[in-house]
Amino acid sequence: MKNSLRTHAETERNPDPAASKKAVGSRLFRRESSTPDAGNEIWLLTLADVFMLLMICFVLLFGMSLYRQKETAAAAVPPAAMTPDPAVKAASVQEASSLESELLAVLGQDRQSVTVERRSTYVVISFPEHILFDSGQAEVKVTVQPLLKKVASVILNHPGLAVAIHGHTDDRPIHNRRYPSNWELSVDRAARVAGTLVQMGIAPAHLSLKGFGEDRPLHANDSDDNRLKNRRVEIQFSLVPSGT
Repeated sequence: MKNSLRTHAETERNPDPAASKKAVGSRLFRRESSTPDAGNEIWLLTLADVFMLLMICFVLLFGMSLYRQKETAAAAVPPAAMTPDPAVKAASVQEASSLESELLAVLGQDRQSVTVERRSTYVVISFPEHILFDSGQAEVKVTVQPLLKKVASVILNHPGLAVAIHGHTDDRPIHNRRYPSNWELSVDRAARVAGTLVQMGIAPAHLSLKGFGEDRPLHANDSDDNRLKNRRVEIQFSLVPSGT
């Protein structure tokens, strides 16, 4: 009996090498046989993700195409609000004409030194450079203050008036520390005139300003006389805001 137990224990401690190899081979076979199935599942999962991404891209491109078509159609057909109403335009022209007459009356004799012009639905007063500034400078002259006060009185009498101040120069280049180009000079001049009107009681909300430099000449810059006429500041009056 003892010999039998000893033999059984020894067998467990020292298993048959052939049997061990057989068992290990069986486990390896099972593991290897399961590997291709897992690889196939991963491949199918990756392919499904690719198809899903392609579908999403297709839907996005299709949506963008429809959006662009709608934008193109909207641009081709202007809304009714953008179509000018003849009655409204006629009333605006009449108001501009009345405003022009009022400005001419208020300016009196000073209107000889400036140009007052009605352009469709708005009125423009053009100040030559020499009335407002010294050459190449932007400080508003003291001598022009009474004239600007008359302009301010008209603005104060019309709370709904939109006032745009535009600075213009000729094509001769300017290069100094303060004004690297004519554009900076034209902007500063428009800003100085606007600041003067604000000091006279005009609310800044009524004013807008732009500098155009030499880009909007009245005349060809081919003579000293024409260049003199192009150097100006325009004050544009409109009962509706203007985009010019």
